[in-house]
Amino acid sequence: MTYTQTPYKLNGPVLIRPFGDSITYGVGFTIDANPNCLVAELNQYICMPPGTAGGGYRGWMTLYSFMQDGIQFTTEGYQSGGSYAAQWAVNTQTHDGYPGWTNELLLTKASYNSFSDITLVHSGTNDMWAIRLKPNPTDQDIDQVANSAGESLFALLNALLSKNKKAHFFVAQIIKTTNGTLAPDYQTINKVIFKYNNYIANNWFNFPPESRARMTLVDMHHTLQASDYSPDGIHPNMYGYRKMACTWIRAIRAMTPNQEDPCSGVLSGQEIKKMAPSKEELKLMNPSKETLELFLKKSSAVK
Repeated sequence: MTYTQTPYKLNGPVLIRPFGDSITYGVGFTIDANPNCLVAELNQYICMPPGTAGGGYRGWMTLYSFMQDGIQFTTEGYQSGGSYAAQWAVNTQTHDGYPGWTNELLLTKASYNSFSDITLVHSGTNDMWAIRLKPNPTDQDIDQVANSAGESLFALLNALLSKNKKAHFFVAQIIKTTNGTLAPDYQTINKVIFKYNNYIANNWFNFPPESRARMTLVDMHHTLQASDYSPDGIHPNMYGYRKMACTWIRAIRAMTPNQEDPCSGVLSGQEIKKMAPSKEELKLMNPSKETLELFLKKSSAVK
């Protein structure tokens, strides 16, 4: 499902602002989920030396740009964590992906100046965890959490629209979770995600026409399969982020959605070898449950 009033017209290189939480950051396909190095706006190159691969979907989009298969772009944002070495060389390392942050917390960043041509929004995953506060959650509880998250997302989008009057916003219906170390309750979480994504679609036309003209709703919900996730069950692995990158590219290019094989017609597949991490990097990309939980907890405490 992709809703748009006016398809985006891609003309030449663009400035992209990746915006969201740890999935925008790239957790699961980065080497710096380090609880001793908090997400900050400065000195991340020193604190988090970039690897030869990673960067989540942002890293894949950078590689595709090199290969002339993707979009020619640079990025905008107030931090650089999770980016891999090549991104620092071509100015696609910056972003606004904050691990552990909810829609409400991200309102602070939405108030910052932005000059992007495109903003990619995948946000709301951390709002889903509120269902864990309810023992034996009912359908009513699930609806309440999903609707509250949907309302906070729309407030966030209105803030982003207000701060940047020229950008086109690609807004994701967020990815599901699967069974993993951080998501043993994935079936309940996915019920909330399903309702949250439905809230977004069902209320999309409540935005005024002038806002909808600058927005495209992108279906990420049906894009990933269980094999596309890292061991934690929440964050994609390198293959999942590849699919996310292709889905963003298809949306920006106004191509027909293809949830079964989003990279079909976009890429040749040869690029996978170029992004494959070393065995040592792969270990760093999948830290222990305790290390990852501490990283997410500390990151969400930084405002």
